[in-house]
Amino acid sequence: MKKLKREDRVPTLHGHQVWQSSYMIMDYLQEHPLPPGQRIMDIGCGWGLIGIYCAKHFAGRALLVDADSRVFPYVSSHEQLNNVSVETAHASFDQLGDDDFRRQDIVLGADICFWPELLTQLKLLVTTALRAGVKQIIFADPGRPTFMQLADYCKRNFSCILCPRELGGRTRSKGYLLVIDNSLHRPRIEGVNT
Repeated sequence: MKKLKREDRVPTLHGHQVWQSSYMIMDYLQEHPLPPGQRIMDIGCGWGLIGIYCAKHFAGRALLVDADSRVFPYVSSHEQLNNVSVETAHASFDQLGDDDFRRQDIVLGADICFWPELLTQLKLLVTTALRAGVKQIIFADPGRPTFMQLADYCKRNFSCILCPRELGGRTRSKGYLLVIDNSLHRPRIEGVNT
């Protein structure tokens, strides 16, 4: 990592470190393991720890997506350190569509709802992913107002839970997990609760 930074290969879109919310997702997945062989998309992957964790611990096929291509040398370093293989794709949230999500079972993202304009993009992304058949979406965040607005939108429109989460020790973090389960999804009809 230090060598990459010395070579001035520093990401520009906040992908310059591991964000603590990543550990909340990994901790959740230890308690709720994924079935082996799932197709996992880690959006806004940064250094790629969530996708790499899934590839290593669940034999998942991980696709790590980020709008900043300068994160991919960091992903590659972590991939080599963990002796796994992942795929990468350079795309922003609004560039991902039905075809991208049809090839995925799970979508994960940590610390990805930090700008107001990302809220709109993530609402559309969640809707598109669920419509395309993604089974589960898990997002983690320290509790920014934009993330809480996304959680409110998801609670109104999909089967999901929002739960506080706190980790101690080396991976200290505190925030929220938003877990959207498409297997329970029933579309809401105007004026009718389902």
